[in-house]
Amino acid sequence: MEIRILDLTNLEKSDIKYKISKFPDGQQDIVIDNNLPIGMVSDYQVKIKSRFNSFSDLELIICATKALQRLKVKHIDLYIPYLMGARSDRQFVEGGTSYIVDVIAPILNSLNFNSVIMYDVHSDVSMGVINNSINIPNVQLVKWALTQIDNTFEAQNKVALVSPDGGALKKIYETALGASLTCDIIISAKHRDIRTGKLNGFDVPIKEHQLDKKLVWVDDICDGGGTFIGEAIKAMENGHRGKKYLIVTHGIFSAGFEELSKYFDDIYCTNSYKNILKGSFWNYDSTNLVKQLNVF
Repeated sequence: MEIRILDLTNLEKSDIKYKISKFPDGQQDIVIDNNLPIGMVSDYQVKIKSRFNSFSDLELIICATKALQRLKVKHIDLYIPYLMGARSDRQFVEGGTSYIVDVIAPILNSLNFNSVIMYDVHSDVSMGVINNSINIPNVQLVKWALTQIDNTFEAQNKVALVSPDGGALKKIYETALGASLTCDIIISAKHRDIRTGKLNGFDVPIKEHQLDKKLVWVDDICDGGGTFIGEAIKAMENGHRGKKYLIVTHGIFSAGFEELSKYFDDIYCTNSYKNILKGSFWNYDSTNLVKQLNVF
């Protein structure tokens, strides 16, 4: 069965054409063009591509899926590189929810996708509760970024990967194995105030032979960037003299780039969450700090 793409991020790239409408009360709807150059939509396996940053995105995913099912499409795959809510994978406070378990997973499961394809999912919990889920690891991104950082024959002797906390350690070892890396790995840690939950300290245990190496932090998400900035400062306090880089699969960058640019020479990410543009307000990067790998 041939695959046809329904791309909710870019109508021009979509094999299956559609029209989105929005009503005054905020409701969205989608109408699928059922006439392809050869055959009907129902003749194909359809892959829906979408960003998944908000409930507005989820609403369009639901509308597109239901419209395809009404057209008798039997095989539908969902491609969402970024999974909204993946960090809320447990109940953090009494009376609250586990957002991914209680909200997102039940909705996605109700749509009966043949597969749900994601990039570098935050934790194994999402994979366990979302039916037919497939996780694409960050190996391609890391290999591409490291080639940009140092493409010399001795690169692995000049680079050290940094795990920002214990939670990222398993992933960073899997990434190193998948990318055939033999470079040093530094295991950092962050500390929080028990009462407020705010970060109040960092440990970056750098050895003498690593002081001039290029330090490369690797993680799945950069939101405000406070952890990475705090650890970069701590590394300098511990005597690090080399360049610093950040590789994150999903770049939210909710605090912008001004502070990050003070401590990192380059940042590498995918465009799973958003495209980093020159000259726009929310996505503005005036320093050319960010290099993006296209996953759409």
